[in-house]
Amino acid sequence: GFEEGNAVSRTEAMATMATMASTRARQAHVRGRCRVRSALEATKEGRTRSWGEERGVRIPCCTTSADGRKILATKDVKRGEAVLEASADAWFRDPKEPQRVMADVADASVWRNAPEWFRIATSVLEDPEARGALQLSKATFDDVEGALGAFELLLGLVEGPLDETNPLRSAMEGTQALAMVDASRNRTHALVESAFTDAPASTSEFLAVRTACLDVEESGKPALVPLVHLADHQRGDGANAQLVIKGGWFGARVQLVATKDISREQSICIDWDQGQGRGDSRLFAQHGVMDTRAPRGTFEIGLSIPEDDPFCEDKMDVLEIAGFSGEGVTFSIQEGELPSEDLRTMLRLIHLGGTDAFLLEALFRDQVWELISLPVSRENEEMACASIVQALEQALESYPTTFEEDFALLAKGQVQEGSALEIAIRLRMGEKQALLTGIQFFNGVLDELDEVEYYQERRLKRLGLLNDDGGSTFEDFFR
Repeated sequence: GFEEGNAVSRTEAMATMATMASTRARQAHVRGRCRVRSALEATKEGRTRSWGEERGVRIPCCTTSADGRKILATKDVKRGEAVLEASADAWFRDPKEPQRVMADVADASVWRNAPEWFRIATSVLEDPEARGALQLSKATFDDVEGALGAFELLLGLVEGPLDETNPLRSAMEGTQALAMVDASRNRTHALVESAFTDAPASTSEFLAVRTACLDVEESGKPALVPLVHLADHQRGDGANAQLVIKGGWFGARVQLVATKDISREQSICIDWDQGQGRGDSRLFAQHGVMDTRAPRGTFEIGLSIPEDDPFCEDKMDVLEIAGFSGEGVTFSIQEGELPSEDLRTMLRLIHLGGTDAFLLEALFRDQVWELISLPVSRENEEMACASIVQALEQALESYPTTFEEDFALLAKGQVQEGSALEIAIRLRMGEKQALLTGIQFFNGVLDELDEVEYYQERRLKRLGLLNDDGGSTFEDFFR
């Protein structure tokens, strides 16, 4: 947070950020490498298109844009019409074994145990034609206020300085999105360092390929489909095409099918979330995209059973029976939506103890998750809600600006629409809105604790010892 005596307030600092961004960016020399999905320095029109066609991608009514950043309709397209089709032979798929890709693998076990996208990236980056066609070359970002979008922001965070001299990192300070990007960068760098004796590419190039991978295999595994990687991102009904995966006698294939009429020269847009329900921060960290017209502000919360909990093993058993694997469970709070019932149940389980601990006995083990999906006791519900409110408030306080200050900055018109700076501000605003949604909800539950029906009351009603109004039926029993 800021101390009271600061010479420059947070509001003033944010208000001047836009005008300072260009100068600071030139000092930072933020480097980046062109991505597979959105080539940053395409200089030869049709190069990527020709490469895609040579790999067997059919594009009957679309082409790549002159700058290599998009795929555009070449004619008016009707709803239901396929604008692109790629058979499995055209995809970059998981090679599974390093010898199928390169001999320069230092530790085959590390390479085999790496995520599928990492092995796919190795295949792409070892292919000179793919690297050339996909424009995987250095680029320098000198203008964070200009036409830099979400992907350029991602590369700036990965390749640029890791301190306050990088204006992109300053704009993302305190966000979960930045933490996700940093974690991904660190994991990828460690993989590159340990898997190869002489790495075929930089960490940022591996991550650039990762952003282009979509789940297209029948098993849900990722692959890189040439030219599909150039599709723009818009959520839900905003997209004008969808990815359709088909099988059959002639093998698997992917189509981009229009979901609405598309005008000639209009950009082809899909929903890169693929129905997985990811929030803006997660989708940005994984694919370098954000739909500013349909934001989905989300904040992820990791919860686990404390190791010093006297009932730790019992609670871990309950989680396993409920279908949760691993020591921790991640939940998402989305702006404007109620927190999930599983999140509330997990909070009750964490705080289950005292006179409520009998529910952890072996007799109830298979039923515990269902039993505590409703309030257990006043004490348990209060601790569960109070703990999450405290955690969310602490997270909200970690941002250097408030939601109101961010909103005012955009309202003043000082930030160029579509710029990396606008994306950064909207990402942090979305996270804050999600946090505020969670805080408001759980505070509302705390305010109504006396009105809630708890486990013992529900049990007595089932036994007929309490009526629907909560009154005792004991006297009626002897009549």
